Amino acid sequence: METVPFVFNRIVEQNASRIALRTKELGLWHNITWREYHQKAEQVGCALVSLGFGKGEAACIIGDNCIEWVMADMGIQCIGGVSVGVYATNAWQQVEYVINHCDARFLFAENEEQLDKWLMFRDRAPTLKKVIIWDTKGLRDYADPMVMTFDALLELGAKTVQENPSLFKEKQDQVREDDLSVLIYTSGTTGPPKGAMLTHKNVMWTAGAVAKANPVYKSDEVLSFLPLCHIFERLFTVFIHIRFGYLVNFVEKPDTVMQNMVEISPTMAMPFPGSGKNTIPAS
Repeated sequence: METVPFVFNRIVEQNASRIALRTKELGLWHNITWREYHQKAEQVGCALVSLGFGKGEAACIIGDNCIEWVMADMGIQCIGGVSVGVYATNAWQQVEYVINHCDARFLFAENEEQLDKWLMFRDRAPTLKKVIIWDTKGLRDYADPMVMTFDALLELGAKTVQENPSLFKEKQDQVREDDLSVLIYTSGTTGPPKGAMLTHKNVMWTAGAVAKANPVYKSDEVLSFLPLCHIFERLFTVFIHIRFGYLVNFVEKPDTVMQNMVEISPTMAMPFPGSGKNTIPAS
């Protein structure tokens, strides 16, 4: 059964101590193993369940590419939720539309800028239960019963896991191939955004199909910087990643893409003639 949680668990079991994700903070690279990635996804998922999140319900994520983005994404999908990415550059009216259109129960937002967008329509988004912020700079003294930090969510998740160690596995086992995995919304340039409904079977089949056309290897490295709410980046940063187990790097901020590309020399999705792996540097 090729669901996202099934494939994710398989790659974690096979590569627990290998590096899955790398993120740059204050000029220094930090490694996250597959085991740590799974642990954070479990904490996110179990925290959401404890807050009343149910199978088939939607949760939105808005912000630039980072480890919190994908941990939230994986946590949502692994408990049977529908993960919905929102363009970080969207105006608050567009954010309001997507949240209400998919009846989102939770909103993961990067920072104060994204929180401000929600504040513009908070009274017109009745389905939202919580807004979770992962970058709290400028929000230290902000208090709102609807808002919690990503760290607080992880703490709640860790407590939930301690009280019910089998919860995450139970929720994963309930996910079926034909269940919705993600909603990918169009940009809305020619009319209201439309949500493409992609099942677990769809995204995992596509991950395999892309790799057949452009061979993928565990030794590859990917630089994640295109919007994660777009299916192209989501495939390479999330779905193909969990299927083949290569390393995904996240830039410190969007304007450091070229600098990071030189440092990492990520491989492209095409094999160098005569070699056994993808070794053409993207730079």
